[in-house]
Amino acid sequence: MNTDAPLRAAAAELHEAGFCVLPIKADGSKAPAVSWMQYKMTRTTPEQHDTWFVGDRPRGIAVVYGAVSGGVELIEFEGLAIREGLLTEVTEIMEGSGLGELWAAITTGWVTESPSGGRHYRVRLDDGAAIPPNRKLASRLATEDEYTADERQRLAEHPNAKIVRVLIETRGEGGYGLVEPSSGAVHPSGKPYVRLAGGPATVPTIHPDVLDAIHSVCRMVCKLPVPETAKTAPRPAAPRPDGSLRPGDDFEARATWDEILRGIFRPTTTRGSTTYWGWADGIGGVKATTGRDEHDRLFVFATGSEFAPEVPYSKFGAYALLQHGGDHKAAARALAHAGYGSRHLSSVGAPSRPAPAAPGAAPSSSPDSADARPDEPDDDKGFGYDTTFGLPRSARTPFGYRVTGRGVEVLSTNAESWNRVTFAPLAVTATFEDPEGDQYVELSWIDRSLGRPRRISRIVSRETAKRGRKLIETLGAAGLPAVEGDARAVEKWLAEFEAENVDRIPSEQLARWLGWQDDGTFVSSPDDGIKVDVPFEEQRGPARAHTAKGTLDAWKATIGQLAGFPVPRVAVAAALAAPLLRPLGLNSFTLDISSRSTKGKTTALQCALSVWADPSEHASAMSNWRTTLYAIEKRLNLVRGIVTVFDETMAVTDDSLIDEVLYQLTMNHGKARSGGAFGNMLPWETILLSSGERPALSFTTSQGAGARILGTTIAPFGDGGGSAAAAAREGVLASYGHAGPEFVRYILSGLAQPKGQDALKQRHRQLVEEFRGDSDMTSRRAPMVAALALAETLACGIGLLPYESLSYDVWRGLFTAHNPTDNRPEMALDVLREYVAGHAHELYSNASRFMDEQRPPYAGWLGVLSSDQGVMKVALLPERVRRILADAGYSLDAVVGSWVDSGYLETLKSQRPAHLVPRRFDGARAKCLAFTTSGIGFGDQDNVA
Repeated sequence: MNTDAPLRAAAAELHEAGFCVLPIKADGSKAPAVSWMQYKMTRTTPEQHDTWFVGDRPRGIAVVYGAVSGGVELIEFEGLAIREGLLTEVTEIMEGSGLGELWAAITTGWVTESPSGGRHYRVRLDDGAAIPPNRKLASRLATEDEYTADERQRLAEHPNAKIVRVLIETRGEGGYGLVEPSSGAVHPSGKPYVRLAGGPATVPTIHPDVLDAIHSVCRMVCKLPVPETAKTAPRPAAPRPDGSLRPGDDFEARATWDEILRGIFRPTTTRGSTTYWGWADGIGGVKATTGRDEHDRLFVFATGSEFAPEVPYSKFGAYALLQHGGDHKAAARALAHAGYGSRHLSSVGAPSRPAPAAPGAAPSSSPDSADARPDEPDDDKGFGYDTTFGLPRSARTPFGYRVTGRGVEVLSTNAESWNRVTFAPLAVTATFEDPEGDQYVELSWIDRSLGRPRRISRIVSRETAKRGRKLIETLGAAGLPAVEGDARAVEKWLAEFEAENVDRIPSEQLARWLGWQDDGTFVSSPDDGIKVDVPFEEQRGPARAHTAKGTLDAWKATIGQLAGFPVPRVAVAAALAAPLLRPLGLNSFTLDISSRSTKGKTTALQCALSVWADPSEHASAMSNWRTTLYAIEKRLNLVRGIVTVFDETMAVTDDSLIDEVLYQLTMNHGKARSGGAFGNMLPWETILLSSGERPALSFTTSQGAGARILGTTIAPFGDGGGSAAAAAREGVLASYGHAGPEFVRYILSGLAQPKGQDALKQRHRQLVEEFRGDSDMTSRRAPMVAALALAETLACGIGLLPYESLSYDVWRGLFTAHNPTDNRPEMALDVLREYVAGHAHELYSNASRFMDEQRPPYAGWLGVLSSDQGVMKVALLPERVRRILADAGYSLDAVVGSWVDSGYLETLKSQRPAHLVPRRFDGARAKCLAFTTSGIGFGDQDNVA
């Protein structure tokens, strides 16, 4: 097939935008096909492009970055970085440091997806500034399961070697990178480079200082270990034999980074345990981090401060540098005079010992005065539960206990000393009951692991709170300030505190998922006023993404632009139909949108997702098929009556995963685990929205799969709807999360009417009859189509959707009737039948063995013709079938599942997939599409003989 046209068109587009173009070898090396050193300085010409990209020889296309292309740099997030969430992390840091708008312009400028699933972003420097050379901004050590054979051999020869995986890097002056439409053998994977946004003409221009700030933020997510001991800090000293603390160690434990860095840096944002700091005057982006690991060191990335860049500083080291010019001995003396150090550590559960007075200090009148902090209340005044935990001011400490900034202590039995229970304040701050009657408690404590006090809250079952060891085991990773030896003391403290404040601790309703609750209420968002605590950590991000932004009117104005595009409208209808599944008594099902790339599939899903949640790519509401079955089940388990979105079927690494999900989805629960108990099956109620270049139905060979999926291959915004798709995407990113809750309020008001649910079901039954059709397949799909049509009709009727509802004929054309634009199986099979009839000589048969002069046809064998009990059967090579259908505008992947369901193909359960059956011919053995006589019959038997 001639491949020069798209490459020459791409070269012309790149040249017009000022880029230097290179041809790339199609051997998987990604190397230039010509000597290219001179093109680092001299731009290639259209005449050269016409020479390079001509004929049938496959090639790729690349761009040389740097001055020769007008001062453009490539910022590349590897596929590994995308899968591990680094793009989301970097985006959050950018937004928190004032670079959000500039970063958004870059990530929506010219964006390419690499075959590995990575992202390529381009920026242009203004004022003719010099582009820096290629740089690696973030990396991490490879895990053992990632080692290649060569790397394992290298480690065997050099055990101390480090195997590194690059996560973020740049292509700058003198570098080059492949661009779309490079595909096929150009990349080792055979996958294409795909344009996700913009193009060469939409590269944003930024100032060099902004580029430096972006590089700094990207370096902050580097996971390579940094040597702990640096030349700017003293070596860590061993603990004193008597258990006392040095002034520097005491300062390290008690001081906060905010106190140390005040006037130099200010905190801009926190992600996980890491805090990001900018200049105190607020100018510029992120300049430093703290809390990146358990050592809580300061890393400064910018020049212009007292700190050396990219050197780890302890709190004591930073204090010594700032206050004493780096003289650590002078710093230690000053801290000792300030009351730091010389404190004996109390053993767990033992009475606290009086700390000896610091040299030169007056004797302490209280055994705890050495530990006193300015922000801790005196015991006589009581602990500030209101300011610390948000409890009423009347909250009291039970008799025999005291709470300070150091933690909870209990009076010993002889009333002579205080024994430690926790090493930070801990209290019960709320109680909950879910719709099933199960009770939970919220525990809150103060954590200083990030260098400053912060409140951490976690919800556990009441049963767990009553069992100290289990509680500490459950919340230990979250930083619960207690150790196992204090388990009984902790559970007793919590019980005493709750009993003392039973009328002061708030009691609330708790939801463990989003959507329909068991008591008939509907929770659409954690912002609904009902506490949402999901059971799995992986569900927290998607749950938080179900929130609102902008206004309902702005969202309606955006959705109104979809009036002429049925496919995005159907996706929006599916999002609104999800809460109808329960009152209508329907099981979950799938709506699949598949078409060629850059046709607006993802935008259509974003329009649908905006009904309930943040549809942006950096949010967690939209998932990717590149994951595990259990992770997908957890994601589905988050909702009961809200749509679930999975994008890009081509990203899946195992075809059987999608097959299993499509099969399991309609059961409304996942697979049995932990011994097969039904209680361990994760339940859900949802409409699954899926998209990709490959139809979801093509991943399954199940006989009933076609009846569980509504699929369309129509391009959502047509061939010329790019501007409409861009406008829709921009609109739903600005306003989302309003329509779903509004629609549910309308549904709840209708269900509350006498026989309201019966009336809703009756309207649905009428639509089912309208779409039932005259075949078994359309009859089984009709209830799903009717649910979508009913949702759109209701939403249009109340003005929630600002257009007229789709006609019944449109719904039939999309899902329940033969439609020439939808790759219908029968029409595709007719094309194949006609081709076989005209190319029978390309079928290998047993008679061919006795025809010595017969040679394979020029195009190769089409398939094999065999006799089974006197009946001639045709088996065709899949790749030949794929090309034949593609030439006629059909997709094999889109129709093969229906061929299996209709009995047109033989299947063999021992094969994967089952519809590819082995056949032997011409001395070879190959997997073929073996057609039954009802699929492709072969003429008169005498003629065949």
